[in-house]
Amino acid sequence: MPLVMKTSLRLHRILRHHRSSGVNVFLLLVLLIVVFIYTLHIKRREPVSTALNDFRFLWAETGTCPACFGHTCGLIQQGNFRRVNPNREQKRCVVSVGSIDGDMVIAKALSEEDVWRRYDSFICRTSPRPEACNASSFILESMYVTDAALKLSWLWEARKITHTERAVSPLCVSARFLQEVKQLYVENEGTELERVERAFMATSLLLDQEAVILRYFTTKSAIVWPFPKYYGACGRVVVLQHAGRTLDAFLDSPWEHRANIAVQLLQIVDTLREKDPDWILFFLDVSMEDFAVDRSGRVRLIDFEDVMVIDRQTVADEGIEEGCNEQCYMNFQQELMSDYYHCKDILRYTQMMYANICVRILSNRRENEEKAESEERSEEKGGQSGEEKPNKPQKGLLYDPPDDMRESLESALGHCVHETQPGGRLKAVLTLKEILK
Repeated sequence: MPLVMKTSLRLHRILRHHRSSGVNVFLLLVLLIVVFIYTLHIKRREPVSTALNDFRFLWAETGTCPACFGHTCGLIQQGNFRRVNPNREQKRCVVSVGSIDGDMVIAKALSEEDVWRRYDSFICRTSPRPEACNASSFILESMYVTDAALKLSWLWEARKITHTERAVSPLCVSARFLQEVKQLYVENEGTELERVERAFMATSLLLDQEAVILRYFTTKSAIVWPFPKYYGACGRVVVLQHAGRTLDAFLDSPWEHRANIAVQLLQIVDTLREKDPDWILFFLDVSMEDFAVDRSGRVRLIDFEDVMVIDRQTVADEGIEEGCNEQCYMNFQQELMSDYYHCKDILRYTQMMYANICVRILSNRRENEEKAESEERSEEKGGQSGEEKPNKPQKGLLYDPPDDMRESLESALGHCVHETQPGGRLKAVLTLKEILK
């Protein structure tokens, strides 16, 4: 701390000059203590610790703050991180692995570099000198740190600019949830967000709400969620608990292990739909890479790109009068992307999370359909020599079941995917759990 060292030297000279005066010595000592405490306070409030300018931590991109996810960078120093993935163009990649208090953790990049470039450019558009703008400093002078930037309508439109593909997470966010999130970002025992804290919150809401969702549901909620623990954010990475290997790593495991994983997946959907009295967590799509299994066999959801937080106070609690399957669900998604007014109808479609689990992870149904379509296209082309053969479809988690349950299992999976009567899918899910247990 250069300021303290310089002040100490000056005070030392003064003390030598005033050795005869006890009062002066006492006052100077008090002044030294005040300067020391003030310096510590300033250092604690700085967005990025100067120690993290070390080249070992460049992958955290701390110099971009406060146009970043956060500044709890002491985690990087504690975590004994090592650089494992220099490719930041890869979507939602793990850039480093470390350990905190004996637990394995990862530093994860939630957005690609081109998304961050669009974000920086977006910030600088309102700068008096856009060509010379530095987003990391100008953000504190921009509208991003105002109340207007934390309104639902503005977030909805702004995220469309920073993302070229569909923007799922903010679709149905409520004002009540935003108010809850604000409390997460208030630091230093304050009651209101300061400008730096507003910048962190706005960045997280616009770039990737995984940081917000995990921070809220693993640190504030009293419910134990099947998610990896959120430790903090440093620059443009977040630090999370290492949740294990993704599901595709367990496709060759014994049947009992795969069946247990399948039951846990269905139970995760139960939790997302029913466990919290205030919120529903709803994913529109899912894949094997979205879940991981740790060493104890516990399954957790690890990717929140397609996850929405639904406020129960904003949705209509209406009964389902008719079944809904793939085309019905696709129509709903198109309506939702065009107008968030349809968020109020979301309770009718949350059971489609079970269908996604059944068709994309548990069964071979979707893969076999894609294989058939690929083979059909190949036949139409006349099977020309040198043409690549269709890839072998990936098997579902519940392939090759024991003979005594094969028929009932396949029937239940079929009704989970394609509902023939209202309530049929939920009955199929119960049947699946009974069979697999």
